[in-house]
Amino acid sequence: MKNIKKLLSEQADAVLPDKEVKQKVMRELGLQEKEAVLAPAHGGGMRLRDKRKILIPAAAALLAIALFLCIFLPIFLGKGSGGLNPGGNKFAEITDADSFYAYGAASVGSLLASSGDTATAQSKALSSVRAVADAKSEADDARVETLNRYMTLVEGLLSEGSIVAESAAGGFGYEFGMTVKLNDLLGGGAAYTLYYDKIFRSGESDGDEREESYAIVGILSTGGGEYAVEGNYQTESEDGEEESELYFKAFTDDSGSSCIEVEQKYENESEGNETETEQEYVYSVYERGELVERTTAEYESEEGELELLLTIEKDGVREALQFRNGRENGENVLFASGTIGGERIRFTVYIRENGYHYAFSDGSSSDQGRYDDDDEDDDDED
Repeated sequence: MKNIKKLLSEQADAVLPDKEVKQKVMRELGLQEKEAVLAPAHGGGMRLRDKRKILIPAAAALLAIALFLCIFLPIFLGKGSGGLNPGGNKFAEITDADSFYAYGAASVGSLLASSGDTATAQSKALSSVRAVADAKSEADDARVETLNRYMTLVEGLLSEGSIVAESAAGGFGYEFGMTVKLNDLLGGGAAYTLYYDKIFRSGESDGDEREESYAIVGILSTGGGEYAVEGNYQTESEDGEEESELYFKAFTDDSGSSCIEVEQKYENESEGNETETEQEYVYSVYERGELVERTTAEYESEEGELELLLTIEKDGVREALQFRNGRENGENVLFASGTIGGERIRFTVYIRENGYHYAFSDGSSSDQGRYDDDDEDDDDED
């Protein structure tokens, strides 16, 4: 600090503002620039030129601090109004079996809730309206409806805060219970409850080698239905390398041939002081034993902003999209870009209490239901 003061004192003429600005600073500090003689306690006098020798370094230091705050504080607090400070990479919070099952219940629960009979009927009703109002093709509607099933998940993965998991009483004949909440971008969120039994298969540790295997069976309640679930958590690490087999699936029929499954794909390799980690989550939708849709979710940091990458494969078509959250015209939005149907596309998703509004770069738009849009069905019936 002494060196900084000395440097500023020596360079005072270069770094200090003009007299008018200095006088304003002094007034703000409660000081008055006078020619009056000051009377120190030890006697003698000290005129203004002596006082200035003290005030110049002090004022320079204050100005340096003010400049530091003006320049760097906005950087520390985040970027401008074009984007929100995201909640961080939620995948990094998944470090053990409990956190993995909590994430599985929350993310698969969001997909089940978004794909329910109510949401499907709602989307079809809105699609009919759009077909007249916007003259959009059925293929375009189908793509938007596919994207819309993932919007709750996208919101949750880009929202602030962690996935909240709390212990709950067992139910449906299962010993344990867990309630999980996935936050959204409007400050709310959806809650799902997992009832389950634990099946401990194996676990051992020997030096750098570690192995853990822990499965569950149970019921996932989404508020709109109950689904039989099963999961497996198996990890193995040796010599700086880690392998894992993690999955959580919810069955959507009584035969067990239809389900939604999420798997963790994780690789962590260490060599010397360098560590390379790749982590993504793959969602697979099976109907009567056939894979009909597969979606990969992963995070990417672009110029200091966290983005979510979704790759959706369905009917032989691969859609790749990037999402980041922000604000536009006072509304919470998701900015998206990528490839749909082999064409580059950009669009904005407006997050509203009564649904999602999709605004595409070509000027077209589309409206879809939101997972918590309980009142819209009644409005449609009216």
